[in-house]
Amino acid sequence: MSKPLFKELVSPDEARRLISESIKIRRRRIEVDISNAYGYVLAEDIYSPINLPPYTRSLRDGYAVKAEDIASAREDNPVRLKVIGSIDAGKIFNGYVDRGEAVRIATGAHIPGGANTVVMEEHTRLENGYVYVYKASPPGEWIQFAGSDVSRGDLVYREGTFLGPREVGVLAGLGLKNVKVYDKIRVGLISSGDEVQPPGEKLSFGKIYDVNSYSISSVLLEDGCIPYQMGIAKDDFNDMYNMIKLALDKSDIVIFSGATSVGVKDLLFDVLNNLEGYKPIFYGIRIKPGKPTLAASINGKLFIGLPGFPVSALMVYIHIFSDIIRRINGLEARNRHREVAYSGRSFESVFGVEHLYPVFLKRLNGKTIFYPIKTDSGAIATLSQGDGFITIPSDVNFIDKEDEYDVILFSLNTKVSDMIVYTSHSHVIDTLLHGFMKRFNYHIKRIFSGSIGALFGIKEGYNDFGTIHLIDENGEYNLSFIEKYSVKNAVLYYGFWREIGFVVQRGNPKDINTIRDLLKAEVRFINRPVGTGIRTFLDMELRKLSEEMGVDFKGLISKINGYDVAGKTHSSIVSSVEQGLYDVGIVAKEFTEGYNVDFIPIHMERVDFIFNQETIDTPVVNNWIEYLKSDYTVNLLKKTPGIKLDDNYF
Repeated sequence: MSKPLFKELVSPDEARRLISESIKIRRRRIEVDISNAYGYVLAEDIYSPINLPPYTRSLRDGYAVKAEDIASAREDNPVRLKVIGSIDAGKIFNGYVDRGEAVRIATGAHIPGGANTVVMEEHTRLENGYVYVYKASPPGEWIQFAGSDVSRGDLVYREGTFLGPREVGVLAGLGLKNVKVYDKIRVGLISSGDEVQPPGEKLSFGKIYDVNSYSISSVLLEDGCIPYQMGIAKDDFNDMYNMIKLALDKSDIVIFSGATSVGVKDLLFDVLNNLEGYKPIFYGIRIKPGKPTLAASINGKLFIGLPGFPVSALMVYIHIFSDIIRRINGLEARNRHREVAYSGRSFESVFGVEHLYPVFLKRLNGKTIFYPIKTDSGAIATLSQGDGFITIPSDVNFIDKEDEYDVILFSLNTKVSDMIVYTSHSHVIDTLLHGFMKRFNYHIKRIFSGSIGALFGIKEGYNDFGTIHLIDENGEYNLSFIEKYSVKNAVLYYGFWREIGFVVQRGNPKDINTIRDLLKAEVRFINRPVGTGIRTFLDMELRKLSEEMGVDFKGLISKINGYDVAGKTHSSIVSSVEQGLYDVGIVAKEFTEGYNVDFIPIHMERVDFIFNQETIDTPVVNNWIEYLKSDYTVNLLKKTPGIKLDDNYF
């Protein structure tokens, strides 16, 4: 059977409607102990079998008396009453309070007969068996009457009530040991791909860790489900078929990620057509990303096919399927857990298709601002940086600054950031930020951008703090680049010097010691990305070399095998060299610690701190500046390998 070519794409609204009409999952009633009831939905009405409180009780420590006895009590004219006994909580007092008498009473103890008010202990004085009352107390004061909270026979909770901490506590207060609830939907999760392997194993070359089973499993827990991770299906018909069959036997819903497009190895469509009871609901949605998403009914059970890229899979699940599953589980819609936010910058979308655009959030002057994340849908960085996504309508191709959108959160527990940090990759900055957040309990968003990214983040307003290490043709660092790119709202502080150089395989088998050695035909090089300080330095040195050699710069770099290959992080470069994929890379020394490599120093570069003038006076940034000036930070920088404080540090 031929594969679909996505010619009949459905809209997101139509996809939700078709699923709701096609799937009839019956919710099972089970009985659970209330100690395990949190997160379930009641399958019965709950009527109170008792009064709450079950007896009339005191709300304060003091004395149970008759209100009329102490009506005239004043600071300068106390009333004297005879103390005829005392009552502790949980104890029984069989006496009766007559005129002129009092009973000492503890909070929670039952009110004795004859008493109609409680006077607090701090308004009394006990002496020789008598209590002197210095303040009047009206009838009913500090008394909670039996059944005043809940009366026996009252309807306390209706069927369909979500059992949270409060509800479970009330059930315990009613004396209920077990309660009938709707069983949670069971969801079988399958990831696919020969390149995918489970976390915990040593990552083989050419492999990636499974992300989708864990991110989707977590959001399913928020949606009231019981997820089962079935494993990773190979790119093999029989393996996919058998794993899906097993998941269908165990679950109400099966979610399969990957293999939903029309590539040679995307076998899912063929597998589904061979499953008994398979009825397609739709294949393809008019959204970006997530076009190859599919849904089907298999003997009344819902089968969901999600894209393989982690960000796409998570956004599509939340956008299309989450509220349907939450509704079946009896939960309120996820779309109530949104953050109204305003665009912090202008950016383009894709006209003609509903666009799911990942964003991060920032709190500024009492408003929530969102900023777009420009990474691909397969990048783990998007998951780590993103707080959620906005849905841009198909007829919109440009978002203006200050445009209002609902941000659909990746998690119901998402926190809005207090400070945004765009920096180069740096372990020492990581350590400082970690300590700062622990000390001040701030939520900070850290994004690796390189020096140019930090500069433009400041210029466009979404970056509060960054690091910059760009060298100009005069050998000067940073200031000229602020002027070059007209970053008028930048505030620059001197930072530290760090050692950069070549990372080579242990023993330096290719004998690489200088930049000229990169021209050796047998040397495989991995570079840093354009816009980073180290790339800027390297290009400047290569231009000098081209002049010395009397060759064109482009001609020179064309002789470097791997000049255009860039590792996004220092660690990725070091790892690539250690694995033997490349002979040499250019990195900061601090990133070579713990690897089986050698380091050849070539330069000390200055890393300065750059702040956004518009937010530098906010409490969080002020505290961050003081933290950077602290003895703790200074000592940490001094003892870090490859780091040297600038003479003018702060």
